[in-house]
Amino acid sequence: MGKPAPQFNLTGLDGQPVALADYRGRPVVLNFWASWCGPCREEAPLFAKLAAHPGAPAVLGILFNETKPQNARDFARQYGLTYPNLQDPGVATAIAYQVTGIPRTVFIDAQGVVRHIDQGGLDTARLNAGLSKIGVPGL
Repeated sequence: MGKPAPQFNLTGLDGQPVALADYRGRPVVLNFWASWCGPCREEAPLFAKLAAHPGAPAVLGILFNETKPQNARDFARQYGLTYPNLQDPGVATAIAYQVTGIPRTVFIDAQGVVRHIDQGGLDTARLNAGLSKIGVPGL
């Protein structure tokens, strides 16, 4: 925390390239998840709600050890995750963000600095705590 967020260039489940640099100047919430993760299922509706909220930060999902992209597509469709969900082959991005388990959520401010990290399934209070660290109003 307190350091520049590691940069990445990944491909979304929709085949579109996405780079963290694309969001320069905007707060970003990164959520590392997988379709087989129970707590990820519990927090997914919060991220769908956040992404649709007026004044929301950029929300990006990064798949962690997801071996079947179709399972992730089905998960995203089931929970209404309309934001980019990115494939991380070889978990290089997860390693750069020191992800040791999921779900893990990283809150990055508009200057590209990591301001908060939350481990485990989020509830509204913990999500709002992270958002406050990057200057974004809570849900």
